[in-house]
Amino acid sequence: MKNVLEKLNAGILLCMFGVTVLTVVFRSVLGISASWSEDLAQLTFILLVFLGAATVMEDEGHIRINTVVERFSERGQRAVRIAGRLLTLPFLMLFAIGAWDNAVVNWDVELGTVEWIRIGHMYLALAIISVVMIFYILVNIVRDFKGTYRQSTGLNSTV
Repeated sequence: MKNVLEKLNAGILLCMFGVTVLTVVFRSVLGISASWSEDLAQLTFILLVFLGAATVMEDEGHIRINTVVERFSERGQRAVRIAGRLLTLPFLMLFAIGAWDNAVVNWDVELGTVEWIRIGHMYLALAIISVVMIFYILVNIVRDFKGTYRQSTGLNSTV
């Protein structure tokens, strides 16, 4: 699933880049105001950030400082990881519920100048993305309990 999320994120980034280039071309070269492009660029940026966050949840590739945690035993590190995930779960659950509620309420509300996109679509995407994040947190909790958790070698920052 991570592969699909990465490809989707790449597509959204390409779309955001294209919209931004079109904005510059319309304004600078053609002298036309393309107000729809700002709304679309903002929407793609929001999706890019949240989908990117969900993509790195599986291997916990978010930036973190491990100075204190690394001094613990393996059992202590496992307890800290599980506690951190358990503290994150209620926030993501509230976020998912709030996004779903906003999707329902705003399903027919147009996104300013982009009439074919509804604000409800954006909130639905955020609700789905937060469910993906919850899924990855639960998977990592299970991996830690089974002892099959693998530490990410990604963008972790150790000070």
